[in-house]
Amino acid sequence: MILSNAINLFFGSALIIILILAECAIRYKSDKKIKKIFCGILIIAFAALTANFIFTYYFSNTDNTPIQTKLIWPFIAAFLLFIYLFLILKENKIDSLTGLDNRYSFFELTGRISRSRSGEPWIFAMIDINNFRSINDIYGNLEGDIALKNFSQVLKKCCRKTDFAARYGGDEFVLVNKAENDLEEIINKINIELDKQNDKNEKPYNIEISYGLDTYIADGNRSIDDFLSHIDRFMHKHASELRRAGDYKI
Repeated sequence: MILSNAINLFFGSALIIILILAECAIRYKSDKKIKKIFCGILIIAFAALTANFIFTYYFSNTDNTPIQTKLIWPFIAAFLLFIYLFLILKENKIDSLTGLDNRYSFFELTGRISRSRSGEPWIFAMIDINNFRSINDIYGNLEGDIALKNFSQVLKKCCRKTDFAARYGGDEFVLVNKAENDLEEIINKINIELDKQNDKNEKPYNIEISYGLDTYIADGNRSIDDFLSHIDRFMHKHASELRRAGDYKI
């Protein structure tokens, strides 16, 4: 076996091993540092494999071996690597129940916004489904999941392409957009659509929301965590006001 073929076989085999190890790290470890290390290894391996393609094709093809035969294993390994990274990245950013972006994807966005220090104003809304715990307690967790899916469909219907919508966790959701786009208008549309859905629904409960909304200036003067806590308090204050007014229906 000539050196170039041996190198190709080594990189191909190494990539498969790395994929298996990375799969274990991503699925069974909660340590983000470990995940980053494995992702780094994958990127380095892919770069090395790409360099090996170029070297083999332009400088080492002296044994008259057909190029498609010589490189078939590394190309297969590279293809598997690409598909793997695409699927894992997509899986990590999507909430499996609702199909919306998830908490990880949301924090990725807030990280980019807070680090940019561009001075741009961004508007954030945090939304909570009223009395969701009662839906779970009275009608069961399966019905609670159905309520989450139904609300998510309304959210998708009302959002524009420029709006970022994610499930923050449990029955809490977030909307983000640049401040020139009015999220209050989206909230109003959501409430209208929920009223229509509740009127037509044969479910023994209504889906209604509370929300907190404010503008974040990406200038570095305020931490994004402090701001998120701020709109979370707004949301709970709104929920308390609705509860005192007797506007909760279930």
